[in-house]
Amino acid sequence: METEEKSVTGRRPKSLSKKLNPVWWFGNEGEEQLAHWYQPCWPDWRRHLYWYFFRNPLQNFRAYVVGVNDRNYQVVGRTPVMTVQRNDLRPVETGWQWSVIKLSVFRLPFVSYSGKRVVWYVGWQPSGFFGLKFNLHTRD
Repeated sequence: METEEKSVTGRRPKSLSKKLNPVWWFGNEGEEQLAHWYQPCWPDWRRHLYWYFFRNPLQNFRAYVVGVNDRNYQVVGRTPVMTVQRNDLRPVETGWQWSVIKLSVFRLPFVSYSGKRVVWYVGWQPSGFFGLKFNLHTRD
């Protein structure tokens, strides 16, 4: 199993006032702009509310409060190091993926497993998001 290291740079810190605001936690500040195709029959206020707040609840919290999406760091892990789940690769793979974010004196771990019947992960993804996932797949 080969490992690699990658620098994640060019990020700008979010303000402490935002990180301490629980209302901001529910937003999607780093998210792409509202897509023209997303629920075009809805009024704009509703499209905006669903796209930025309900579609990925607690996205700012995962990315910037407990996550490190606004920081520069080194990430080391199994090749390809920016992979979250091996079943996202082409061709699809199964097995373990791991990485560690090196952020000044802190080390933030991540591990995932993709199998035929289960996919799970826990920790700080190589992108800086903090997350937990557990999915069971039924037989075909």
